[in-house]
Amino acid sequence: MNRLWNWFRSTRKTLNRSIFTGERLQANLHALTYVSIFTAALGVVLFFLNLASGRYLMLIPAGVTAVFGGACGVCAGIVKKRKAAIVFPVLFCAVAFVYYTVSGAYDGVAILWSMLAPIGLCYFVSVKHGILISVYYTVFFAAAFYIPAFRSYLGQFYTSAFMTRFPVIYASISAFTAIAMIQYHKGVLLENDYADKLAAEVKLQTKYATERADRLASINDEVVDMMALTVDAKDRYTNGHSFRVAAYATALAENLGWPEEEVRSMHREAMLHDIGKIGIPDAVLNKPGRLTPEEFDVIKAHAAIGGRILSTSVNLARAADVARCHHERYDGGGYPAGLKGEDIPLHARVVTIADSYDAMRSDRVYRKGLSPDKIREELVRGRGTQFDPLLLDVFLSMADSGELDRVNESADRQLEKLHSLKNTV
Repeated sequence: MNRLWNWFRSTRKTLNRSIFTGERLQANLHALTYVSIFTAALGVVLFFLNLASGRYLMLIPAGVTAVFGGACGVCAGIVKKRKAAIVFPVLFCAVAFVYYTVSGAYDGVAILWSMLAPIGLCYFVSVKHGILISVYYTVFFAAAFYIPAFRSYLGQFYTSAFMTRFPVIYASISAFTAIAMIQYHKGVLLENDYADKLAAEVKLQTKYATERADRLASINDEVVDMMALTVDAKDRYTNGHSFRVAAYATALAENLGWPEEEVRSMHREAMLHDIGKIGIPDAVLNKPGRLTPEEFDVIKAHAAIGGRILSTSVNLARAADVARCHHERYDGGGYPAGLKGEDIPLHARVVTIADSYDAMRSDRVYRKGLSPDKIREELVRGRGTQFDPLLLDVFLSMADSGELDRVNESADRQLEKLHSLKNTV
């Protein structure tokens, strides 16, 4: 007895959990909508058939069928409120089929529809509602066909054998249906629980992976910063150059409307554009005067050296292109390969402008930094020859608006912070 009671309690708790969530809920709302439209249309047809045949008492259930079907369709298909939608089929089953039974509708055949109603409720509404309607019908049929007063009245519609057997047959079919639908409900809940656990695990693992990727990206950015500091420290005349070039290139990429990830990539690539200077002798790199043609050829080698250094990493392939090609000219007169126009990688064309701009505004041992007007004049002179004209136009608009000055101040603050951190360590 205790086992049976525990099973009953467990089953009741299980049936109180809805199986309609997520995509299943949306599918159920669609199904309820279509069934409701069909039911409403059927009610309208029955209404006019009963009206034409003079069965006026049947106009009531036919009208209820049409109204309740329409109301359920509105709640499920338009309002999207499932709890409101299922009220109407439940009430319809509780009232309309009882009316069909006691009225002997359609020569007593309408009572057979009551055998389908609980199954429909189990699938479209819930197993709990289907079982409750089954129990309700079973009790009603037993009372209607076994209590002498009711049996005597209903005898005008149904045979004695039918009234004797039908409650038993209906109770048996309802019991089998209930057991099957309970197992179906439990199976769906198990699927839902498994899917929820799987989704939660995927979400958790995605969170961990994202956190690890963020940490790795942070570490990579720190490594890039330290490499840029090392390169800039090697050339005492251009200290902070890589940081400023990266800041200008990043700002230009943002103004060009590039995606966030590509902007971040542009920043890393610009930071490493001069990495090849590691392979240039200090005596040449830091010569306090103008270079001879031979010495300038040595300096020019830093582009090819940087490309070779970075090409050893698959993840830095574009950075290698930038390091190798940032001294190429749009008219084909640059080095090391003499690339022309759009044959020069786009990111390298961006860095070419940022690199030249910072070089002109920075002090050298043999000259002071150029004035803003002079810099603008030189940039315009290089439009279409040294620089990509479309990229340069955007860059000049940034200069004219004062954005580049703000970018430079931000880069200097970042550089001071990094130097402070380095000294602390």
